Amino acid sequence: MWQFPVNFKLKKIVIPRTKVFGLLALFFSLFFTASILRTKPNAQLPPSDGRWPAIPNIVHYVHLMSDPEGKIPFELKHFISVYSASLYFNPDCIYIHTDATDYEIQRANSSDEASDKWSRLIFNLPKVVINKEVAPDYAQNGQKILNLENKSDFVRAKVVYDFGGVYLDWDVHALRDFKPLREAGFANVVGLQVDDQVQTGCFLAIKESEMMRIWLKYEHIVYDGGWITHAVILLTHLSRKLVMIPHEVLILDRYAFGPSSWLQDDAQVLFGSHSEAPAPHLKAADPHRPALTTADAEELWEEERASSREAWEKDYSNSYAIHAFKSHDLENFDKISLQYVLSRRSNFARAVYPVVQHAIEAGVIPLDG
Repeated sequence: MWQFPVNFKLKKIVIPRTKVFGLLALFFSLFFTASILRTKPNAQLPPSDGRWPAIPNIVHYVHLMSDPEGKIPFELKHFISVYSASLYFNPDCIYIHTDATDYEIQRANSSDEASDKWSRLIFNLPKVVINKEVAPDYAQNGQKILNLENKSDFVRAKVVYDFGGVYLDWDVHALRDFKPLREAGFANVVGLQVDDQVQTGCFLAIKESEMMRIWLKYEHIVYDGGWITHAVILLTHLSRKLVMIPHEVLILDRYAFGPSSWLQDDAQVLFGSHSEAPAPHLKAADPHRPALTTADAEELWEEERASSREAWEKDYSNSYAIHAFKSHDLENFDKISLQYVLSRRSNFARAVYPVVQHAIEAGVIPLDG
């Protein structure tokens, strides 16, 4: 065992008063710096050029159950959303974050019942992974979270912060690959909606981005039971402020993700069928088609000048996705069915037809639904 040398003598050390104050100042400086770092344990330093690496090619959906023991009620419209993301993105993973029971997930995954058709097809798509998530019942400010939609807002912020990737609501339908957005060098990418606020139904972020961290934190602070206080309003103010930080957030115009809206007139334009309209010749989606380049620019423009769209038909070529809100009773529209899509007599049907036709030709879905 080591011992002091026999002739070791303690010496009195005298530190000048000026050095004492200097050491104290250094101590408090380090203390407060450590305190600041502790409040932001996962804050990332930007790369030297300010540009972030690609946002992960991971897709997130959130499905919370109103009845914990109930059946998962997926329909064709949900399948189209997941299949379009799978087809156009070719993602590494498609997470469905849910609090459904293990029994119900396993049952729906293998059920032969007609009512479980779309759930079974979704669960059996390549790269689909079920991740169990439990939504909070109360915000950290003590307010009870009132409904599933509000709870979903908390879960979506958490999972995108934890994993990074692309978040999609179940009524968001991809129209093309998000790769240019993921590789734009921004930590977060959001899009506006019809009221010029940032929508929370479709957004992208790197893992543990600062904007996602702050959103997740302040959701719990500002939640007041309102429909959008902690979600749309909070994310709008936050993203507009963080635009000041180079490459932190890119805000796209409303046509990127939200060319339609929840307003009745917009929903009617999107979903309303035109019985007199002949079905146009549209091909199945081809995810292997070479990407367009500037060499195609003039040809694209000439095609646009020569196009003969019908008066009611919308052009979604400038959109990455459609957030297909449907909150009203509409004329000439019942529900999204295979017959409705294949007839190609509405803007929605024409937009998603290539994806549905691809699924039919690939044998993923039969023509009897």
